[in-house]
Amino acid sequence: MDSIAPRKPRNPGGKLTDSAELGAIIRRRRKALQLTQMQLAESCGCTQRFISELERGVAAGNIKQVIRICKMLGIDLFARVRGE
Repeated sequence: MDSIAPRKPRNPGGKLTDSAELGAIIRRRRKALQLTQMQLAESCGCTQRFISELERGVAAGNIKQVIRICKMLGIDLFARVRGE
């Protein structure tokens, strides 16, 4: 019998290593809430283009906008000093 190893989560424990991982989380959550990029953008006061770029990990944006979008989607962000 073939055994298939479970797929490792891309961000175990919620630790992000790059902007593409955050973008993927945002995209999954937006879709789970059945929101379009335009609806999310309008509710957060930004453009659909920014949402698109953020989801692809290429937004060189404003951290305030990123935090606002995450709050709107119910995504908590954490920052911890390593080793503490």
